[in-house]
Amino acid sequence: MPNHENDTDPARGRAHHRLRRTAAVLGTLLTAAATALIPAGGAQAVAGGEEVRDDREAPWMATLAVKGDAPLPQRASCGAALIAPTKVLTAAHCVTVGDLPKRGEYHIGARVLSGDPGRVAGIEGVAVHPRYRLLPSPQDPGNPAASSAAYDIAVVTLDRPVRGVPALPLTRTAPPSGATATLYGHGLTSPSTRGDVLRRGTYRVRPDARCAAATPAPVDGASVLCARGHAVACTGDSGSPLVTWRHGRREVVGVFSFGMETAGEPCGSPGPNFFTDVAAVRPWLTARVAVPRNR
Repeated sequence: MPNHENDTDPARGRAHHRLRRTAAVLGTLLTAAATALIPAGGAQAVAGGEEVRDDREAPWMATLAVKGDAPLPQRASCGAALIAPTKVLTAAHCVTVGDLPKRGEYHIGARVLSGDPGRVAGIEGVAVHPRYRLLPSPQDPGNPAASSAAYDIAVVTLDRPVRGVPALPLTRTAPPSGATATLYGHGLTSPSTRGDVLRRGTYRVRPDARCAAATPAPVDGASVLCARGHAVACTGDSGSPLVTWRHGRREVVGVFSFGMETAGEPCGSPGPNFFTDVAAVRPWLTARVAVPRNR
């Protein structure tokens, strides 16, 4: 039986009901078959970035898809990253809709979705950060598309280990303002073009206060990391990893959560992107990834 690690008290149940209802705006819907599983709209492949041409650059990149016989680009949804043989890191809003363990699967290392499905694994369980919540915009509180999010992060347990693929390490410290980071994703590159080939975009980390001025939506300083670049995340990039190069290796520092849709702007509009700060939630993440001693 899948292990959903969410609280079940009535108040949190109502909160998760609201999250599921509004995730239709915050995620991405690509096929009719995905309606009950994949969130739609919202945070949109790294528009303005460049194609990744080497399979060795981001082998840990994972893509959520609906199970089925349709071509993978038609079934694909949010991004993620392999952080342990049986664990992927993604945004909470990507995994709080529908019967995910039954209908979803992850494709790891699928650099070109139409040419290689990568390593395929089903879903055993989902752990959503207990403080995950949507933050309504004070200017338009009834519009889910204008909402931002706090602690928008989750760890998904796969139904089998992915062997022979290096995991992406979790950062221990948040990157300083001005640091360079790279976002990887398979999201839209235009209003109607799916990012079949994995793309990357270069960003620079910015102070939260400077980024917050670009959107009327609340920006939770405790859990959000802001970055801005010539590339912009688009539909399908939700949950994708923001990566820096440290100590001779790549580390994940952020998980894409929301962008300028919170200011009423379309995908690809100039402006900051907002990520869940991995360093801020690292203790919770490492507890989800740790192997129980009785194994």
